[in-house]
Amino acid sequence: MNPTESRERLQAFIDSAVPRNTLGLLYGRRRIGKSTLLVSLVEARQGFYWEATRGEPAVQLARLGEALGAYLGVGRLSLDSWEEALQRLLGLGASGPLPVVLDEFGYVLEAGSTVDSVLASLLGPGGRQAHPGQARLILCGSAVAMMAALTEGEAALRGRTGVEIVMQPNDYREAARALGSRAARDLAARVFAVIGGVIGYATDMVDHDLPSSLADFDRWVVQRVLSSAATLHHEATTLMAEDPTLAAARTTMHHSILGAIANGSVTAGTISRKLKRPISNLDPVLKRLISAGFVVRHDDPARAQRPTYALADPFLQFHFAILEPHGALLRGRDPFEVWEQRLRPSFNARVRGPVFEEQARVWVRRFADPATLGGFPDHTGPSSATIDGTECQLDILVAAGGEGVPPSQREVQAIGEAKVGETVGTGHLRRLERARASLGSRAAHARLLLFAPDFDADLRADSRVRDDVELVDLDRLYQGS
Repeated sequence: MNPTESRERLQAFIDSAVPRNTLGLLYGRRRIGKSTLLVSLVEARQGFYWEATRGEPAVQLARLGEALGAYLGVGRLSLDSWEEALQRLLGLGASGPLPVVLDEFGYVLEAGSTVDSVLASLLGPGGRQAHPGQARLILCGSAVAMMAALTEGEAALRGRTGVEIVMQPNDYREAARALGSRAARDLAARVFAVIGGVIGYATDMVDHDLPSSLADFDRWVVQRVLSSAATLHHEATTLMAEDPTLAAARTTMHHSILGAIANGSVTAGTISRKLKRPISNLDPVLKRLISAGFVVRHDDPARAQRPTYALADPFLQFHFAILEPHGALLRGRDPFEVWEQRLRPSFNARVRGPVFEEQARVWVRRFADPATLGGFPDHTGPSSATIDGTECQLDILVAAGGEGVPPSQREVQAIGEAKVGETVGTGHLRRLERARASLGSRAAHARLLLFAPDFDADLRADSRVRDDVELVDLDRLYQGS
């Protein structure tokens, strides 16, 4: 759920007339604006907001007691346990719906692993009777796997939440708005390929400095990202170190897998060969990275058991394809020289390419008119086709069919190719035609989608007389359907 949708959903939760204390969860990676959103909602309703820090329970309770006492105007409160603290927090809703926020709740869980059980008891039938009220308690955190586990399986809080929001960064269209009037499509696409839609990366962490034009892009990326003095230079490493589900495990393996994926090894088999490790050793680490929000798994819409993996956002792709492999070079030489002579081609191939492919898939899922695709996109993802005896990758495959329909039996509605660094022509169209033919009768009526900044005149002419060809340039990607 993007930040705008998250705000709307939280507002509805807070303002609900439900006549009892209720619990909400909000979590997602750092720097996407969770805390800013919560502070604004709390301030608008004169609620209570508290941000935990890493420390022992006694220290956390002392800080909370001081903040809660100041909020109530009674001086510092002595809180002897989390049960007492939670009772007092829920009591803030005695007079009506009131937002009560515990931010960075992962630190509370680290220090006191039974806090969720205590809270579950207070929100249960007995607790509701003993502690009536309309507090809207919101637990917020950045440790994605830890927060998600609060309501999974037989967790104490399962069934106790009124809302659970996994907040995502802005999509590429929202991210472009941060550039304001400077948002030429090509510039917006390049900036998104570096920092994605993480609001903090477009504001505080670049000192509110975004490129003013396409000509200013090189200056910006060198000064604000590549330079070892740039805050963003070390951000990915910091994110991993701050995540408790990753920090306790072997960090070298995490970095190795992320680096392999960023540089083109996107299946379990190719990652295994790259790292010279058996798949059985890598599988639990991959699952941990997925749970923590660093890796996403793409299931093939047309074939079962053929997943591919990608890094979860453009900045991670940039870090592990550009920054980490060339860190020593960037520290020892002029970063601008290294960018000009060495890294720009890698950026175009290893970062802009994969990011643009994912932008195309997002466009299909979220923005494309069903008439463009031949129906609603039930399943969208990367796939492959065998052309002249060679397996070739398809950037986009759109398939129809409910969850109960096996991938091999789904109708293929559309296939597509996304190319960011070249002018796309009729040769690309012919390749898609051969791919469609290789998929057989279930793809007989599939639309052919081509995504690129520009198309040659012959392809444009072909598309004007064909109902099965759709060209998506940057203007259509950012504004059209």
